[in-house]
Amino acid sequence: MPKSDGNNRKTGDVGEYVQAMRHAARLAGQVAAHHSVPAHPAQWCPMSEAITLPTRTRLAQLGIQQLYSHQNQAVEAICQGRHTVVATPTASGKSMIYNIPVVQAVDQDPSARALYLFPLKALAQDQLAAFQRFARTGQSAQAPEAAIYDGDTTAYRRKKIRQQPPHVLITNPEMLHLALLPYHDTWRRFFSRLEFVVIDEVHTFRGMLGAHMAQVLRRLRRIARLYGSAPVFIFTSATVANPGVLASRLTDLPVHTIERSGAPRGARHMVLINPSDGPSQTAILLLKAALARGLRTIMYTQSRKMAELIALWSRRQAGQWADVISVYRAGLTPEDRRHIEQRMRDGHLLAVISTSALELGIDIGDLDLCILVGYPGSMIATWQRSGRVGRKGQAAALVMIAGDNALDQFYIAHPRMFWEGRPETAVFNPYNRVALEAHLACAAAESVLSPEESWLQHPLVLQAVARLEGEGQLMRSADGAKIAGRQRRPHRRVSLRGMGERFRLVDAVDETAIGEMDEHRLYRETHPGAVYLHLGRTY
Repeated sequence: MPKSDGNNRKTGDVGEYVQAMRHAARLAGQVAAHHSVPAHPAQWCPMSEAITLPTRTRLAQLGIQQLYSHQNQAVEAICQGRHTVVATPTASGKSMIYNIPVVQAVDQDPSARALYLFPLKALAQDQLAAFQRFARTGQSAQAPEAAIYDGDTTAYRRKKIRQQPPHVLITNPEMLHLALLPYHDTWRRFFSRLEFVVIDEVHTFRGMLGAHMAQVLRRLRRIARLYGSAPVFIFTSATVANPGVLASRLTDLPVHTIERSGAPRGARHMVLINPSDGPSQTAILLLKAALARGLRTIMYTQSRKMAELIALWSRRQAGQWADVISVYRAGLTPEDRRHIEQRMRDGHLLAVISTSALELGIDIGDLDLCILVGYPGSMIATWQRSGRVGRKGQAAALVMIAGDNALDQFYIAHPRMFWEGRPETAVFNPYNRVALEAHLACAAAESVLSPEESWLQHPLVLQAVARLEGEGQLMRSADGAKIAGRQRRPHRRVSLRGMGERFRLVDAVDETAIGEMDEHRLYRETHPGAVYLHLGRTY
C-alpha cells in the first residue's frame, strides 16, 4: 500500500517497484540478477556505568533510553581513555558515540576541548546540527558550544573563534594542516585542554591522502604534547576491511576496534541490470518509474558531466516531476550545495543525481532507492553509496546498471561476487618519502625537532631527516640537540589531496559565482571554447 511522506506526497513500495522492474517488457532479458536480504532487529544494551546521570538525562530528553550494543561498547572504551575505531553500517548512530563522551567531559569540566575532523564541508554542517541538538538538552547552566572553522568561515568569525575557542572545533584535515598547527601559539588555550580528536569517514584516508594524514596526525600529537595534552582519538567508518590497522597506522597508536553493529536494518533488494539501450537511458527509465511511485531516489554517476547530463535529460522527460530532480556534485557553491541538501531533507526533492560527492554520511533525509550508473570501482564505494538508502529501517533497493567495461560485466556474469563482496582493505604507506619529508619540514617550522622524539626513531624517518639536512631544508644545532626548519611557513607548498590550487568560476555577464574547480580539472574542463554544465545550464 502506498504511504504518505511529510509533504503529503504518496510514496510507493520498493518491493513492488523491484518486481515491476523484473517483469517489465522494456527490460526483458536485461535484469541479470536479483537478490534480497531480510531485515534484522536491533540489539540493545543497558547503558554503561561510564555514562553519567546528566548525560542519561540528555539522552532521555531525546527519547533515548537504551543504546545499540556497539554504541555502548564504544562509549565505555572511550570513557576509559582507549583510542577507538567504530566501523559499522551507515545510520547506526556513530555520531552519538563520540558526542556522548565529549558532552559528558565538558559537563564535568567546562575547559575541556575536542577537535572534530570531517573530510567534507557538508559533513561538518550536518554534525554541527547533530551536536547542537544533543548539547542543548539537559539541565546544565551553559550548553557545550561548537563551531565550524573552514574555508567558508568568514574572517571575522575565524578571529572570534581563535580568541574564544568553542568546546568543539569542527574542521577538516586541510584547515588543521594550514590554519591550526602552523599557528598553534594562537590556539594555545585550545590545544592545552584538548581531550578528544574525532576523525570521521576514516576509510577515505588511503593512498597519498592517507600518507599525508598520517603525518598531519603525528604533528597534531606533537603539538598537543607541547601544551601538555594527550587526546583520545575516536575514528568512525562505515565500510573498510581493516579499520583497526588503518587507524593505528594513521596515529602510530594502539586502537581498540568495534565492528559488530547492534543497529537494526530493513530488508534490502539488490538488482543487476545489463542494459541494451545504454546505462544512461536505462537509468532515466528507472528513475521515471521510481518518481511515478513516489520513491525517493539517489543516482550515482562516474563523472560530473554525466551527472549533469542525466539530470538534464531526466528533467526534460519527467513531465510533472521535473522540478523534484536535481544534480549534486563537487564544484557547486556552498550555497547551492546546502540548498539542495535542505530540499532533500525536507522532502521537496524526490531524486538527486550525484557523483561521489554524496557518497559519505551527509544527512539528505530518508531515501528508498539507490541507482548506480556503472560499478563505482570498489566495494567500499558500492556499500557506502547503497548505505544512503533505507536509513530509517524501511525496505530499500540498490540497482546497479552495468557498463560495457570488463569489471561491470564480471559482476553481471558472477552476481554472487557482488552480493557477497567485502569492502577492500584501505592501504597507504605512513612513511611515504614525499609526504614524510614535506611534513618533517612543517613540523620543524612549528616547533624545533629533537632527536629524542619518538617520531624520529623510525629508520625511514631518520633517513628522511638526513636527506633534508643534506638539502638544507633542516638545520641541526651545533650540539645536535635541536633540528630547525629553514622555512618559516612551508605548509602552503604541501597539498594533502594533491589537487593543486582551487579556482572560483564566475559568470562574466553578471559576475555571479557559479562554482569552483581544482587546478588539474580547470584546464581540461573550462579552457577557452569548452562547454561547462552547471545545474542544467550550459556556459
